[in-house]
Amino acid sequence: MLNKKGQARMPSSFGGLVQYYSEYKSKITIKPYIVIVMGIALVAVVVGLSAVFG
Repeated sequence: MLNKKGQARMPSSFGGLVQYYSEYKSKITIKPYIVIVMGIALVAVVVGLSAVFG
């Protein structure tokens, strides 16, 4: 839509009415070092399988 000056109007914002629940608590919690160890283990398995099966 155009305003009186012939310029396009930007859509109006919600002014803080939208809430993103940043305080959401998940039922499953994983410590960061477990994720790192699992990633390293996955890389080791892939490299190992690649070495064995070509």
